[in-house]
Amino acid sequence: MLRHSDINDKELLASIRKRLILVGGNRILKIYGTLHCSSGKRMKKQSRIFFKSEIEAKRLGYRPCGICMSKAYKIWKNEAISNKYINLLSFDGIVEYYGQLFSKGDADDYYQTLLDKIEWQNDEAIMFGKRIITKRKVAWYGDRPFEYKYSKITKTALPWTIELIQLKNKIQSPSKAKFNSCLLNLYHDGSEGMAWHSDDEKDLQKNGCIGSLTFGAERKFCFKHKVSGEVVSIILEHGSLLLMKGTTQTHWRHRLPPTKLIHSPRINLTFRTILE
Repeated sequence: MLRHSDINDKELLASIRKRLILVGGNRILKIYGTLHCSSGKRMKKQSRIFFKSEIEAKRLGYRPCGICMSKAYKIWKNEAISNKYINLLSFDGIVEYYGQLFSKGDADDYYQTLLDKIEWQNDEAIMFGKRIITKRKVAWYGDRPFEYKYSKITKTALPWTIELIQLKNKIQSPSKAKFNSCLLNLYHDGSEGMAWHSDDEKDLQKNGCIGSLTFGAERKFCFKHKVSGEVVSIILEHGSLLLMKGTTQTHWRHRLPPTKLIHSPRINLTFRTILE
């Protein structure tokens, strides 16, 4: 393994021509890919590393890039899911992706039930002293009428529905957490998303687990380190579970980027632990 910061550009080009270097990678995120990867070209020099071969990268614990090595990434992803989960972050936090936790039939049923029975309301936020009402809709449920404040708006939790209790019980085992509330978001299509933010409000248990379930349209979900600027992305599948744990909210922001390619709704449930 060779760090880019330890070699000059002339030496690097010579090594590539002699085929002494065949694979590039990200030292921080422990990802390897081709030397022509578009993601690799945007990488900071201090994060970039090189390998003699793909075998060397694998031996050192690096995983394939989802952009330039999509086939190898899917194989790695399926193997990781069969071993319970994928840990997306290699430093400053823990994000575990369990993939599809429900059969398609069950996921379809929960999607339709949540769409029909949840008391959806347009979300609100105070920006520059003005009240903004979003197209995206939200709902807030919990063990008791918890008050939860974000974007300078306070919400009061509604009583659990039967389906929300079922889903909460389903994910508490893999998460090893006891959730007492859930924030739901309804995105009608790809034009609706969420900007970079951290779920670090003072009402939430510090370094607690947040369990995120996705039903409906598959969407890209991104994490960005607050200091290094490194970005990690994943496609959240219909009926899938993502857990954000440890110091993730302290060191990383996340977002749901808008896209013109998605024309159907997505429902996201984030189960949380409110301080009592």
